[in-house]
Amino acid sequence: MQNNFGIFLRTFLLQGYWNFARLQNVGMLYIMDPVLKRLYKNRPAIYLRAKARNLETFNSHPSMSVYSIGAMIKQEEKLASLEGEELIEEEREWRIIRASTANTAASIGDRLFWAVLKPLSLVFCFVILFVGQVDMVRDDMLAEQGFAAAVFALIGSLLIYNIPSMFIRFKGLRDSYFGSEDNFYGLINLNWNKTIGFLKLLGQILVIFVIFYAVYIRFRNSPMDPDSIARISLLAAFLILSIFMRKLNIPNIFLYLIATVVFGIAAFLA
Repeated sequence: MQNNFGIFLRTFLLQGYWNFARLQNVGMLYIMDPVLKRLYKNRPAIYLRAKARNLETFNSHPSMSVYSIGAMIKQEEKLASLEGEELIEEEREWRIIRASTANTAASIGDRLFWAVLKPLSLVFCFVILFVGQVDMVRDDMLAEQGFAAAVFALIGSLLIYNIPSMFIRFKGLRDSYFGSEDNFYGLINLNWNKTIGFLKLLGQILVIFVIFYAVYIRFRNSPMDPDSIARISLLAAFLILSIFMRKLNIPNIFLYLIATVVFGIAAFLA
């Protein structure tokens, strides 16, 4: 695939001219146009036909669309050597591949980016704020301390979302171009369900941390005995951990081992 980096950069403008008639079709043509010009530079009539073909309706997840784009580049290279009935027949196959890869990539992208990575980046932002000791209700918080934590939280949340996006865009473009029907044009090279499941679990753990930390901030100055709060929190933590371990089909013996180690350390420190 020639000018791989140039195509990669163009994928960021897929939604540059989103429209209700054919959705992302103009952005798709913009991405594909350098390929079409290279393939049909001496065949203006076929070039216009290819442009019209690429202006057909297209819709997928912005980051995951590369799994369709790479496959389309490969198919266009195949179409460039055909004429007549062979071209018409292969165009039908082109449309099937275009629609199936776009729809499947959109489904995965919705689950991974919209349902997992977006909320995970928000939770991660709160975790950094709490670790930075940023208490929104405190009047004596130093401005410098709050600003630094807020900047780190913003940067961290952006990285949580954009690093996977950049990785998938670059890897997906290559995998789909060099892929085939056997690996659904690179889409099954990664275990998406396992990745999404892991990120969901990570997000749940971070949410629990945020909840417990928020409860701690709320009651840290209350007359309640700190040791009692610690015991209740520890009990709740083990109950939640047992639920996660059951969902992951991890034997309870490991929970007992963890409890033994934790309580042993606590007794030693006491």
